Amino acid sequence: MGDTRMRTAAVRAAILTEDLVQSVVLIALRIRGRHHPMIVPFIGHGTTNRVRVGARVVRGRPGVAAPAVGVPAAELPSRRSRQAVLRSSLARFLTVEIAGAGVTVSVPGGPRLVHSDPDGYVDAVLDVPAMEPGWHEVGLALRDGVAVTAQVHVVDPESRIGLVSDVDDTIVETGLSRGLEFLRATLLTEVRDRTPLPGAAALYRAFVAAPGPARPVFYLSTSPWNLHEMLLEFIALRRFPLGPLLLTDWGPPRSGPFRIGAQEHKTGVVRRLLDEHPGLRLVLVGDSGQADPQIYAQLAREHPHRIIAVYIRRVRPSSARRMAELDALAAEVTAVGVPMLAVDDSVQIAEHAATIGLLDPAALAEVRAG
Repeated sequence: MGDTRMRTAAVRAAILTEDLVQSVVLIALRIRGRHHPMIVPFIGHGTTNRVRVGARVVRGRPGVAAPAVGVPAAELPSRRSRQAVLRSSLARFLTVEIAGAGVTVSVPGGPRLVHSDPDGYVDAVLDVPAMEPGWHEVGLALRDGVAVTAQVHVVDPESRIGLVSDVDDTIVETGLSRGLEFLRATLLTEVRDRTPLPGAAALYRAFVAAPGPARPVFYLSTSPWNLHEMLLEFIALRRFPLGPLLLTDWGPPRSGPFRIGAQEHKTGVVRRLLDEHPGLRLVLVGDSGQADPQIYAQLAREHPHRIIAVYIRRVRPSSARRMAELDALAAEVTAVGVPMLAVDDSVQIAEHAATIGLLDPAALAEVRAG
């Protein structure tokens, strides 16, 4: 009983604190004339007859330019000062979420009215008439006329393989397990200056370019939704294949004092993907910096016929004991029928993937060059 009361009190305190901060932010936004509502769209995905569309309704979010796809470095905007980068980064978090906002989603079969949740999120799962596989644009609009377009990837029902990849220290160096380094990379570094893991983009391009129906890529991370646009810009700029970004909320949820943990978030999302796309078998890629090895090992044990392979990048520096534990876990999972490898670089992933038919061996040269 005492634990329940303490938990309830902690939840109330967290919510009250967040509400107070939001009130202060709203006052500041009104003073600056940035209090008008807007929709921040997320990349959606689905099947030919059901799609998941996501967004967030907020006040105070600054406008964000479209990702610089294929733009030569010399033509990118000039670099900003660290103070300007910091202001822009903080602005992604200094917003006021709008609960209960009516959002009209324009999909085949007619528009649907949905509402944002208490944290401003829209997560709409909609049945639709048959949609062609590939990329589609879906309109999102508020009652006052504010409208945006969200991209939705309809997975080919003939596709049999999908890639689920972590983001931090798996495709981009962030130092997530090293707090100050992560804050510097997130708040003080321009997107174009963030460092991709060598060969990772070429590896993922080779994966989706394999013969047969198009293979989907899902980017799974405990990074907050506030960074969706920044991560999307990084993916486009570094020529990673486009795919949904499956992130988390950074603030205290209404159901508890703390944001959802990596175990719950990543396990839940992969299970949901397996349910939503029953024809897909998944390749899981992560890193040893946090809990990816344990999370992916659990999923491989649960679904040995749906998980094709697990690849874990070793994050340095790391203790000899941790590396030994990782190697032992990889051997255990491999013994139950799902290859699990701890690797140092993208080439090792590509070489193994080629041996089990996931990649064309001819793609190895590009991965090595990358």
